[in-house]
Amino acid sequence: MGKNARALQGNKHNSGATSFANRRVDMKEKKGEFSELAFFKSVYAKEDGSFKEGTLPHQFVEDANKKVQENLASSSSSKPVIEIENAVFNELMYKGEVPKRPLNYGFGVKQSDIFGVEGLLRKEGSSYVNNNAMEVENMKGEISVVKKQNEDLAQQNQVLNTKFEETTQSFKMIASFLGQVLKEVRKGNVSSNLLDGAESAINMVSYFWKLF
Repeated sequence: MGKNARALQGNKHNSGATSFANRRVDMKEKKGEFSELAFFKSVYAKEDGSFKEGTLPHQFVEDANKKVQENLASSSSSKPVIEIENAVFNELMYKGEVPKRPLNYGFGVKQSDIFGVEGLLRKEGSSYVNNNAMEVENMKGEISVVKKQNEDLAQQNQVLNTKFEETTQSFKMIASFLGQVLKEVRKGNVSSNLLDGAESAINMVSYFWKLF
């Protein structure tokens, strides 16, 4: 943490109870993209936009504005002002090194450190989160369809099992009857009724065989 950043901790800002992370979101919604320097000014400036003379925020802003103008004057490229202001801010505030650890929700803290990555993406309307939600809903729909198909298959299997048991029982009865017919034929006790019964039994076997 740079010397300026440590020194500024004792200076009163105008953010009140609103965290810097939430303040950033509000500012982005109202003004669009902004630099760290612009955010610093909005936090420490008085209502009229000025800074109390003799304070560190006042000195910091003066130094930063001077450096920004120098960079703009010496820059031969069309580098965005926001990019230049961010570079100057980091150089003066942190000596070019932004802290990776949240520091009282102050400068150097990323919004994702406060809201969580997914929460921040949702706040910014990220299609990543929306697409994930859509994929989850699609998966739920697919699972529901598969579940219904499994239930239908289970019912069909139950019907087939019932038919199989009934058919098996019928085959047993027919086999028993044909066995009795053979015994009577061997004894020479052949009658028209017996032959008609045997023919019916054979027809039933043929019918059941076609079912499978």
